[in-house]
Amino acid sequence: MRGKLSVKLGLLFFVLMLVIEIALFFILYITISNHRVSEVMEGLLARGAGHRDVLENNYDSTTLEHVVLMESEASTDVIITDENGNIKGRSSDEDVEFQSSVVRDIAPVKVNEDRIIEEKWAELPYVATVSPIFVDGVHKGEVFMFSRSGTIRNTLNHLSEQFLLVMLLIGAVTLVVVFALSQIITRPLIRMQQVTEKLSAGKADRKLDERHNDELGSLAVSINSLSEDLERLKKDRNNFLSSIAHELRTPLTYVKGYAEVASRTGTSDEERVEYLAIIREEINHLTSLVQQLFQLAKMEENSFVIEPSVIELTPLLVDVRSQMQPLFEERQAGLSISSPEEVFIYGDAVRLKQVFYNLLNNSVFYGYESPQVEINVTVIRGEVHILVSDNGPGVPEETLPYLFERLYRVDKARSRKYGGSGLGLSIVKEIIEKHEGTVHAFNDNGLSILIKLPEEKNYD
Repeated sequence: MRGKLSVKLGLLFFVLMLVIEIALFFILYITISNHRVSEVMEGLLARGAGHRDVLENNYDSTTLEHVVLMESEASTDVIITDENGNIKGRSSDEDVEFQSSVVRDIAPVKVNEDRIIEEKWAELPYVATVSPIFVDGVHKGEVFMFSRSGTIRNTLNHLSEQFLLVMLLIGAVTLVVVFALSQIITRPLIRMQQVTEKLSAGKADRKLDERHNDELGSLAVSINSLSEDLERLKKDRNNFLSSIAHELRTPLTYVKGYAEVASRTGTSDEERVEYLAIIREEINHLTSLVQQLFQLAKMEENSFVIEPSVIELTPLLVDVRSQMQPLFEERQAGLSISSPEEVFIYGDAVRLKQVFYNLLNNSVFYGYESPQVEINVTVIRGEVHILVSDNGPGVPEETLPYLFERLYRVDKARSRKYGGSGLGLSIVKEIIEKHEGTVHAFNDNGLSILIKLPEEKNYD
């Protein structure tokens, strides 16, 4: 059985190495060829632009002849045309028909833009660029630059021969070495198989030897790490279920207790109204908790749908302020928005509003009496920075890295004094990351949440 495994491993590694070698050869070939072509094309564009600039500064026959003379001694060729596409000068008499046909197809060029006009180096004898000449805004002609494709092909053919030889040598060495090493590899692999079978059965009590200073050692470390992760996930799952049970039990206890008190015959109408208001508040809290759990479940299943479109940020923030105005009035809170006009992002307006609802709700309930909340928007190097800050007490510095974890609250006793369920900020993080953005918190005369999203410039 071990012999069969070693043969299979040997064949597998040998085939794998061949595939990797062929893939690397192909990738390197494409990369180098593209680099060479790009190098030639960029050089041609730069050279043509240089000649164009000289002619624009002093457009006469002497300058034109000077440019042609310079290129006659270079490895590249130049053709200069007038405003009607007629050839006024050329540096080479080779391949006249091909170069002239390229010029006839392109000239005259009315757009003031340097560009590549021929880049099929594998098929055609030349690659070419054009640089239009404009003097005082008037079109005067074009500078066509040509570079021989044979130089590129010769370089790549030589490189292909070298890679092929190296690949054959590596293949032969691999065939010998792989089958020799497969016997050594087999023993720890069998051990790994046994441990992974234990892991699949939910038992993570066995560890692998990590002393091998090779890939097998790394694999052993990974399996041991996987074992530890499984143990941690089991604990996290138990803690999560315990926390959820606690969060559900608290409002249910309130509802049950106040419902019993309200149903007593001796309870006055005034007290009954008060108790029913408390029950309604707890039911709202319970509904919000269930909705947040449902959203997190959809995120875990990758079924949380983002329907992005181009959004102007300032109207979105103003809309959020309008919808939350009753809450701010109830809490005697203030909200100011500082945002430049015409800042656009690409995202889901409904989900982004949910982000700001959660952040502003936290600022209102966690701040001082009559809290003051500010939203400041700036654009920095293609990123939209949205800073939501309040004048509250902030949070302890050591808790900042954990604010966006699920069910985390600064109050370790999970008292209701500090509001929500500990799910709001985790939902904020999930939504922002699905928009390819980042979010983090810091203290600055209160708690500040900084969101960074890519700016959307193509909104026309």
